[in-house]
Amino acid sequence: MKRFLTITILAMIITASLFAQSIVEVTHDETSIEADTVTDRGIVIDLTSGTSTSDLVKAAFNKDGNLEVTYKGTEPVSMTLTGTLNGTLIVKSNDAPYTLILDEAYIFGTTLPAIQLKSTTTATFLIADGSSNTISDSPENTKKGAITSSGDIVFEGTSDALLDIFVYKKHGIKTDGGVTVNGANIVIIGDEAAEGNMISADMFFVMNGGYLTIYADGNVHATESKGIKVNGVEAEGGGSGYVEINGGQLYIESVGKAITAGWKLSEDATTEDTSDDPIPDVYINGGNIMVITTGTPYEYSDDESLSPEGIEAKNNIIINGGNIYAWTTDDSLNAGNSVIINGGYVFAFATDNDSIDSNGTIEINGGTVVCMSSSREQAFDCDNDSNFKYTGGTYVGAGNGNNMPKASGTTGYSIAYGNTTFYAGDQIAVLDENGDVIIGFIVPYEIDNLTSIVFGSPAFTEGKTYTIALGAFKESSLGLVDSGAEFKMREEIVSMDLTDNTVSEGYIGMNVGGDMGFGNMGFGNMGFGGQNPPDMQPDFQGGNFPGNMNGDFRGRADISMILQMLVQNSADTELPSEVAITGDLDSEEAIQAMLYLLGNYVDFDDFQTLFEGSMENGEFDMPQGGPQGNFNPGNITPPQVPQGPFGN
Repeated sequence: MKRFLTITILAMIITASLFAQSIVEVTHDETSIEADTVTDRGIVIDLTSGTSTSDLVKAAFNKDGNLEVTYKGTEPVSMTLTGTLNGTLIVKSNDAPYTLILDEAYIFGTTLPAIQLKSTTTATFLIADGSSNTISDSPENTKKGAITSSGDIVFEGTSDALLDIFVYKKHGIKTDGGVTVNGANIVIIGDEAAEGNMISADMFFVMNGGYLTIYADGNVHATESKGIKVNGVEAEGGGSGYVEINGGQLYIESVGKAITAGWKLSEDATTEDTSDDPIPDVYINGGNIMVITTGTPYEYSDDESLSPEGIEAKNNIIINGGNIYAWTTDDSLNAGNSVIINGGYVFAFATDNDSIDSNGTIEINGGTVVCMSSSREQAFDCDNDSNFKYTGGTYVGAGNGNNMPKASGTTGYSIAYGNTTFYAGDQIAVLDENGDVIIGFIVPYEIDNLTSIVFGSPAFTEGKTYTIALGAFKESSLGLVDSGAEFKMREEIVSMDLTDNTVSEGYIGMNVGGDMGFGNMGFGNMGFGGQNPPDMQPDFQGGNFPGNMNGDFRGRADISMILQMLVQNSADTELPSEVAITGDLDSEEAIQAMLYLLGNYVDFDDFQTLFEGSMENGEFDMPQGGPQGNFNPGNITPPQVPQGPFGN
């Protein structure tokens, strides 16, 4: 009897103790989730030992050596992960959302993903401030991603909260739900042998803040990697399938598409009912976005093709704000239905296709748009001028051809010209009747057969006469030049009366035929241009996103040779005092003199011939073509690529 009473009392004490502990821990967990920062580690899962500090969350290695973490409660819970795991972390929480706090966590998957989230409830990754964390699969991964999930995934953290994800087999993050990035500093790196996308979400991708850097380097034929793809799935009441970017800093280099809302009715529908179809739109409302694609387009069949577009939506691309930079080997922006620009800043250059391509309509209602296309393609392509509407904002399009805004509802005014060929470094101005600059453009790259250029500006007035001229701006930056800039005219190209919303001279459409070569695209050590957008100075892990975008342009000829040629060409010219050449050929004054002479008195063909020489001895601020190194707009220091467990 005494033994029974003793056991009973002990059991009551233990039960009371566990009940009290559960109250304290659940209350703590709810508080930590709602707080802006985590001040306590709460329940700790030691990845190395496979243990949990609370009975609320069970942790144990299974027979395969993978760590299973299970929570059966109904209230939100948070768990801190720390230590090293060579295997898979399997998390189950069927009845409640949960937060995984990564605090010096290193997880290296072997034959399975590094992390498997086997619940449809929302999983939040909160990266601990000041911590570095690594998640990686291996080339032997038999599943679909380095991180796989049955539900939505959310990322939180500060710019000092670092997470590296290495992808060796297929996708980086693969979820049946959606992905939301609210914060943290995340780098996802795909190996050249990876046959998937760095983020593959069925429902949606939303970015509200933080820093996300993606290197989608997988180049296996017909399975080349994309940066972010939202697949879209049919669902009762309508599916999702969209991309939405509201803030943060997004940098993507990819062999395939950089961003795509990829659900296509003709290919992906499984039911006849269209009410359950997803809407594959891309919405950009803010943030700083840079996308670069590197693959060479090809198409042998539906299953064997590559279209390395920058931002693609099978339905609509809608841009309301933000700063967008795209350097692509296929279309920079491509939409199945419409591209609508209401605000923001868009700078796009396509080396092997159209800059902005819509299979339906293009609308520019606000913002600033600079788009260029080489390889005999178009800056604006919507198949017919009647599909292009312009009501506000400022834009310029330069390429082998252009659609012009002649759609019903067009209220803005545009001027287009297509009777000559422009070259890298050409400084083009549209002047009003008083000779004042309304809008200008400095061609930043060598664009193959640049024969068509179109300008749109709210400063244009119907009934006035405008002149397109070549010359030099006193203060020049590559790309778009604002109204009121000081300009020295060298050659008048054409004058046009603005008698309608859109006027043009020459052939503005696409010129087909002739040499399809790339000309001097200049993919070597040359500068990238573009008008300076608002300052962007976030701190990427290991580097800086584009700052002031001013560019550090590199010449390809000895500066003294160039100056001598310039002086010889302008020997009979009386130079203004502000451009007098000094004895120091490396001085700022000499550089400005060279720019002045180039813009006003020097035959461009002669200069271009000289320009093909060595770059070993010269360095100067000079408008030129092609990206510096591997596309380095604004002299960017790209995010440093961390080393993965199996190499990069």
